[in-house]
Amino acid sequence: MPGPSLQERTEIYELYARYCWALDTGDTDGYVALFTEDGEADEETRSGAIEVYKGREEIRKLVRKFHERADFPGHQLQMAQFIFEPDPDGRPQHWLVRSYAWATINHPPEPPRLHWCGHVRDIVAKVDGTWKIRSKAIRGWAGEVLSRFHSPRQP
Repeated sequence: MPGPSLQERTEIYELYARYCWALDTGDTDGYVALFTEDGEADEETRSGAIEVYKGREEIRKLVRKFHERADFPGHQLQMAQFIFEPDPDGRPQHWLVRSYAWATINHPPEPPRLHWCGHVRDIVAKVDGTWKIRSKAIRGWAGEVLSRFHSPRQP
């Protein structure tokens, strides 16, 4: 299946590296700048509710809920196994990107521990020569993603 060029993939991988770094180092402004002006993010909470954030100021609220938590320093988000698919709306310079995601927490002297694991579905867009996140859906590794199994394990 055709996908982004190698140069575009490299630029998109850099976008994700900057995303993780900004989240994990408390760079709220850097995190927000990675989204398009009209960007959206929705996140599945631990209770299963979906919280939706539209526009950069709403996305700032999303990241601040993490950056303002006393236990957040030590958090490390990892993303891997990126799958690139055509934009569902057929827009040029847009890609749907699916990936695995997981986060650890490190509060020495305790050993690091797995804090969360899930998957992400993004639409990335090239805006003025720079790749940005247009939409982001953050989900746990449960529910619909496991729907092909006959009897998925229930929490």
